[in-house]
Amino acid sequence: MKTLTLLTPHLLDNLVPQAKEYTLFDAQSDQLALRIQPGGSMSWVMWERQNGKTRRITLGKYPDLSPKQARQAHHLRKSGVEVVLPRAETTIRFAELAALFVDIKLSKYKKSARGPFKDYLRSQLIPAFGNKEISKITTPMVADWFYNYSKQRSGGANQAIGHFTTMYNWGKRNGHIQFELKNPASPIKRNKTLPRGTMLNSEQLKALWEVLERPPIRCAPAADPLKLMLLTACRRGEILGLTWKEVKPSKILLNDAKQGPREVPLNRQAQKLLRALKYGNHSRFVFPSDQSESGHLECIDQAWLTIKSFAGLAPDFRIHDLRHTYASHAILSGESMPVTGQLLGHKSPHSTQRYAHLDGSTLAGAAENVSKEIEKMMK
Repeated sequence: MKTLTLLTPHLLDNLVPQAKEYTLFDAQSDQLALRIQPGGSMSWVMWERQNGKTRRITLGKYPDLSPKQARQAHHLRKSGVEVVLPRAETTIRFAELAALFVDIKLSKYKKSARGPFKDYLRSQLIPAFGNKEISKITTPMVADWFYNYSKQRSGGANQAIGHFTTMYNWGKRNGHIQFELKNPASPIKRNKTLPRGTMLNSEQLKALWEVLERPPIRCAPAADPLKLMLLTACRRGEILGLTWKEVKPSKILLNDAKQGPREVPLNRQAQKLLRALKYGNHSRFVFPSDQSESGHLECIDQAWLTIKSFAGLAPDFRIHDLRHTYASHAILSGESMPVTGQLLGHKSPHSTQRYAHLDGSTLAGAAENVSKEIEKMMK
């Protein structure tokens, strides 16, 4: 049960931040509250139903809004009146917002996502907007930066502007940005990007498997992880960090997959491979390594370059394309998109659609079949 507090300027001026954020509910206005962040920032919030869901709305920060002004804004919004809040003379600078986000929110990201996020901050967002106040960042300013960056990397520009929006929305929800300010990146249309990835045909798969069965000596540690990636469609990090605790007789129970915990069925070849790997392995990891701090194999990039060269694969064929190959052959063998999506651990069917590659021989065979049917109808 929530505790109601009479929120007065005297009380608010003497509030002490705690290790975690906390909320005080106003005794004079139902569903109006003040959120206090560990850094000392305080913001007025309320809750309302939108499309059948309850959403938290940030009205503004204290002391920009006094308790009296916050109650008035709360009452007007509940009455359906558009609320025009007083604008502060200055707003937080983008670099300050980014620093708060990194300190408070980024730690909740997966380890593999933190590095790229910081890279975009350091190389793009901070140089472009770091010393500017949030209220002074305009849509034309963001558009100019976005389109210039798009000339270099269209996909990177999409990622960077997505991070900009993530931080901006987080800032509004947590009272670091005034409620009435609009995200200047919202009107900007993202770049259309072609899905990356390719698939191996049967001859290429055979060539690759032969090399993985008898790899060059220096590449031997990478051969078995690559086999398991090809047999399960798991991602590189999921396989390299795999523990024996996650391996069951007929499946793998991944504790920390990209989309959260998921179950990966094991075919007979994968089961046989894991049984062989278990023999004499006393580590908690399926692919242990004495040369990494984590205790498991981490870097197989150089070995992959050699292996795909020996197999005669294109230089730009990526390890992640083994996942594309698995998915594409699943679809070609008659599996539905939903089933293939389940095998890959996708939450969205749009994600699976990217993997539905068709090689030339398949399309040629389909065209031949169609022509035969047309010829029959003509006769």
